[in-house]
Amino acid sequence: MIRLTDMVASGSILPDGADVLREVGASGRSFLVYALPRNAGKSTLTNAILAEAPADVPRTDFFGTEDERAALSAASTRGYLVVGEIGHRGRPGYLADEEVPRVFALVADGYALASSLHADSPDEVFEVLARNGVDPQTAASVTYLAKVRALGDPNEPATPRIVEQVDEVTGVADGRPAVKRLYEWDGKTSPAPAS
Repeated sequence: MIRLTDMVASGSILPDGADVLREVGASGRSFLVYALPRNAGKSTLTNAILAEAPADVPRTDFFGTEDERAALSAASTRGYLVVGEIGHRGRPGYLADEEVPRVFALVADGYALASSLHADSPDEVFEVLARNGVDPQTAASVTYLAKVRALGDPNEPATPRIVEQVDEVTGVADGRPAVKRLYEWDGKTSPAPAS
């Protein structure tokens, strides 16, 4: 597994950005990783952030069923709900439509969400959630957003990828979630090609 230290070493993220993401994982708070197009490195970054969570924080893969939601709601411990992707179906763990509000019901019940989706900005992240039945106030329960980007053809394994920005969701303003930028790629650091 690729860790944040590996990403710093390869130039995919600057040390101060890795520190922000270490704190995200260590805090046990909800986060979403987003990018356009596919194969930009969303799953890699999601797993690297999760690796920073304390070892005693449970991680549960959530596939979106009502039976899962009910069982998890009744469970005595909380931790991370790991969802493959939000906003479309295609593989087990890719959730859309009525499955997405079930995830957010569990977040309201004390779980933290770790997932990804296809978007190019924080506003687009919240548009994807809205199309899947999540209102702005509920969407704002996701504390952090991290954007990744492939610097070239995302279908080419050697294409370098970067963490472009990390935002904290600070609440809702004018009917939409508001964000505060915590980290932004400097645009100058050249990451090494993936090996």
